[in-house]
Amino acid sequence: MVKGSNREDMTRIVESENSTIIIIYHLLSRILFCSISDPDDDVDKTIEVIHKISSRFWKKHQSDIKMFRTTSQKSRFQTIIADIENICQGGKIAEVFPKLLVVKKVLEKIMSMGMINEEDFQVALRCTGEASPLRIARMIAKPRNDVNIVLKKLEELDIVSF
Repeated sequence: MVKGSNREDMTRIVESENSTIIIIYHLLSRILFCSISDPDDDVDKTIEVIHKISSRFWKKHQSDIKMFRTTSQKSRFQTIIADIENICQGGKIAEVFPKLLVVKKVLEKIMSMGMINEEDFQVALRCTGEASPLRIARMIAKPRNDVNIVLKKLEELDIVSF
């Protein structure tokens, strides 16, 4: 479980083999927002989307929340479902599939110049556009965070794109 770094940020991330659960407490509304996603989805993008949803919900239903707490009428909140669909783009907002932009020969030359090391090279080779960072990490038996760092480096060098 990972906790948010800010004391006022009440974000919890629970990662397992089969899913990632993100729990965010929206302080102003005193509402807990939760997301359950695939383990290979981008956690940062998911958190960003949850913050958008919670902010939009608060702006739209600020007055309704007070009434809901006394009457428990949920029908007022049905409009948020359309907002969630629009923001999440059909549930594909956090999917990340890096794709190699150069051929293997060019990648070998980049490695021989010392711009990338062997680990970077192995990660880049697995960027087919069909494998997520988690899947790549499992293929090369490295932690997911290490692969994410390598992918950011490779993106800065214009070797892969997302």
